Amino acid sequence: ALSCLRDLLQYQESGANLQLVVEVAKRYTEQLTSDKLIQLFEEFDCWSGLYLYLGNMVNYTQDKNIIYKYIVAASEVGQFAQIELICRENDHYDADQVKAFLLESNKIKDPRPLIHVCDRHGYIDELTNYLYTNQMYKFIEVYVQRMNQAATPKVVGALLDLNAPEDQIRNLVNTVRPPQCPIDELVEEVEKRVRLTLLLPWLETRFHEGLEDPSLHNALAKIYIDINNNPQHFLMTNKFYDSEVVGKYCESRDPHMAFLAYKRAWGKCDKQLVEITNKHGFFKDQARYCVERQDTELWGLVLAPDNEHRRSLIDQVVATALPECRKPDEVSCTVKAFMNAELPNELIELLERIVLSNSAEYNFRNNKNLQNLLILTAIKADPTRVAGYIDSLDNYDGPDLAKICISETYKL
Repeated sequence: ALSCLRDLLQYQESGANLQLVVEVAKRYTEQLTSDKLIQLFEEFDCWSGLYLYLGNMVNYTQDKNIIYKYIVAASEVGQFAQIELICRENDHYDADQVKAFLLESNKIKDPRPLIHVCDRHGYIDELTNYLYTNQMYKFIEVYVQRMNQAATPKVVGALLDLNAPEDQIRNLVNTVRPPQCPIDELVEEVEKRVRLTLLLPWLETRFHEGLEDPSLHNALAKIYIDINNNPQHFLMTNKFYDSEVVGKYCESRDPHMAFLAYKRAWGKCDKQLVEITNKHGFFKDQARYCVERQDTELWGLVLAPDNEHRRSLIDQVVATALPECRKPDEVSCTVKAFMNAELPNELIELLERIVLSNSAEYNFRNNKNLQNLLILTAIKADPTRVAGYIDSLDNYDGPDLAKICISETYKL
């Protein structure tokens, strides 16, 4: 049968012969096998016959080779609309094979089949490269604007790699909006190429639209830090950026900005805040933060015996943070933290600064509980100070403290 068909194809100039071969091939595919029939048509470069034969089954088969051969035949006979249809709707072709054919073919001038293949199977970089290098930028614009805005990040990344003009890229980005265009992916693609400022106008427009996406605000924070556009105000007032992400970004650029970002998290980034302030000697900032936070776990971290920077912190708590404090709760929490850490001598330093210093808040200087605690701590840790405290202070529980002094334990 195949020999008979081969003889007929030798005289395929006769349309009747070709039609007969195609009909026989369709009817007896199972017996003759599609692979041998395809080879037969290709042997005689009978593309029209192959196209007609495979067109009978291309929409019903899952055979990748049949679909591929149909695309090749369609390109040879100029049926480009059918190629686009297959690329757009068929789910069974080999995407790598078809993509490679479309990229190499010099007969298919219309890039839409390639666009569909690349869009459906994630070859956005190669698609962008092909369209841009072949002066088909208009198709890039149409693809992003009308077909798949979600692909914008990959397209922009590829254009940056191709050194496309920034104005061209910026104009393209200005035609898309979230959520169709994912902000986080767009920022990631541009940031890893160190071109984040390119997105500033687009990001600020989204900001003024009221979008709360953390990726948007993270990107703005990074840009404002890099260009020094009042970043301190942004870090202290913006509610939507991720403190951990922005703080990490700032650490190698401006440690003080990193401190502000971590502080704004108010608890979620305490370990990072302690690390950055320890590393750069920001103990005054650390002390103020610990006093304001009033958090037992944080105090336990910074007053731990194995903290090599503990003494530096204590000095700033005593010298700066507590004297500035005007809130009784903050003073109370700090005192308890020193007591929990079993630091009696440091606690005496702290209490002296609160109740004996002329610069201390009046309510704290005359606080009975604080005066009692100072004298009691001195009784236990440094008895030589007790007499001086008794003479200097005037609002403590004398009888109760006297009983403690004359007890067998202290014998004062």
